Amino acid sequence: MNILEKKQEKTQLMNKNNFDFLRFLFAFIVILSHIIDLSRFPDFIFLKKYFDTHLSVTGFFIISGFLITGSYVKTQNIRLYFIKRAKRLLPAYLFIVLFSALFFSIFSIYNFQEYFSNSMLYKYLFANLFFVNFIQPCLPGVFLNNILCTINGALWTIKVEVSFYIILPIIILLITKFEKKIVVFVAIYALGLLYILGLYLTNFILPEKYSFLLILKHQLPGFLTYFISGISLFYFFDFYMKYKNKLAIIAIIVFSIEYYFNLEILRPIAMSLLILYFAYGFKFLNNWGKYGDFSYGIYIYHFPIIQLVVSLNLLNKFNPYLVAISIISTVFLLAFLSWNLLEKRFLKRG
Repeated sequence: MNILEKKQEKTQLMNKNNFDFLRFLFAFIVILSHIIDLSRFPDFIFLKKYFDTHLSVTGFFIISGFLITGSYVKTQNIRLYFIKRAKRLLPAYLFIVLFSALFFSIFSIYNFQEYFSNSMLYKYLFANLFFVNFIQPCLPGVFLNNILCTINGALWTIKVEVSFYIILPIIILLITKFEKKIVVFVAIYALGLLYILGLYLTNFILPEKYSFLLILKHQLPGFLTYFISGISLFYFFDFYMKYKNKLAIIAIIVFSIEYYFNLEILRPIAMSLLILYFAYGFKFLNNWGKYGDFSYGIYIYHFPIIQLVVSLNLLNKFNPYLVAISIISTVFLLAFLSWNLLEKRFLKRG
């Protein structure tokens, strides 16, 4: 078998995976967790420990590191790379930001004239359209009686994702410049750890009122260890696949210990190995995404729907479990429509 045939065989192997299922699973966990968190409904509280949004979000970043690296290497054109990323990310994102600003005017305590003349509305549009959601997460007079007035608390991760898209070409350039690629991975991973350690020490020294530390944690460097771990899956794919069973055992042990003690020193590496093991270990899930990639839609549409249900007090007026099922069903329907009517159409454009 020549080099070209080996390369084609490797590409075919990498393309047969369960990442579509994993992304769907992570998005589903986020929905359930946010239903519990935003509703604070007593019957749901006990379920919180079973649904970890941080685990799901970091899983997204690992998968993104792997898949986006493959996309960039395959494209070999930085302009085309950014066009492809924009076509996947922006249509649904812009839609939910603009639609929310219009739709929730109906539920504001202000009348239409007061609502559309309120500077908060335009600050919201500016902040969210430019991926700095934390500057203005709320709309004027909307969800004031909810635990949070935030319209779409899930969108903060999109800012981090976009940042990763921007720095990926730089990371890959560095990787190509070093004969020993592992040096680049270790250095970037260490920088991510130092950032988190710095925030931890600052939080330990300063009073709790310094809430800006939480904002800093949710920026790009706070998740760099996960993203670079995902990139390593692509570059050391052959090695990981060769020893995936042994590495998975080690990863389970490391992940379990660090998760129990709430540590994130080696957890990103362990988690990335477990994701790779699952992605290439259950072939019956390979065709999960054949009808479409709904995970993105599920992720960006669910938060406003939950907030609306909570604000209308539907969980107290009706059977809370049926309401929760209705929320999930509505989100799935919107994700299906979004994929077929919006996202897929933009992806097909030249």
